Amino acid sequence: MVSATLPEAAPRDDEPSSPREAVRLLVLEDDPNVLMPLADLLTANGYEVITATNGKDGINLAKEHQPDLIVSDIMMPQIDGYGVLAALQEDPETAIIPFIFLTARTKKEDMRAGMGLGADDYITKPFEAKDLLASIKARLKKHQSIGSGATVVAGNPEYDQIYIKDGDACWLVEHERIRLIESEDSYIRVFFDNDKPLLNRTLNFMEERLPVKYFFRANRKQIINLKWVKSVQPWFSGGLLVMLKDGTKVQMSRRATQTFKSRLGI
Repeated sequence: MVSATLPEAAPRDDEPSSPREAVRLLVLEDDPNVLMPLADLLTANGYEVITATNGKDGINLAKEHQPDLIVSDIMMPQIDGYGVLAALQEDPETAIIPFIFLTARTKKEDMRAGMGLGADDYITKPFEAKDLLASIKARLKKHQSIGSGATVVAGNPEYDQIYIKDGDACWLVEHERIRLIESEDSYIRVFFDNDKPLLNRTLNFMEERLPVKYFFRANRKQIINLKWVKSVQPWFSGGLLVMLKDGTKVQMSRRATQTFKSRLGI
């Protein structure tokens, strides 16, 4: 068993996760008694390992080296693990990197906070080496299958389409065809026509890049296309219940309702 104070390296995995040569991991940990054996463990299992002992250096290394996956402690100097994840989520280049928390903090609220920020997994110390290796392998595999997500074509606001990639499948989709974008764990699902690909992006990333004339953030988990709204009716706690033309019902939060009414002059 790997402990928070004295990790032990595991024998080399018979089938190391190597989707491409030299899979690069970034490990953020301020305790050398954890960091060094952990780095040895990952190196012994075929990974290229970069390390940092504080959150600020971790952010800089993530942007510089673009690792395939990040393993991070929570309690660190300068910037903690939550701050690191939040900073990386704001940058499109690093927001898609799979992120695993490895920490001694075992309270449910800590776990919810980490996953709520977009972490892909939350492993508590002490931990089994095989569990960490299995999580890394699973996250890398999922990341490869989902692909790089969605991109506004050439950044041109007059080009009324968005490029979407899900694994080997690609689409060039006009904004009007997208009826709903919904967060799903640390990913998003885009609904258009009869398709609903799962993308390795965040809802915030999409909200910042989609035209406001079409899209509106209805609540913490959903963005709707205003051209797809069929009807609106009052709902609980001052919110609204929005019915889309395809029959989907979306509960709009009270704060969003106020903005929505102001925008539409209701």
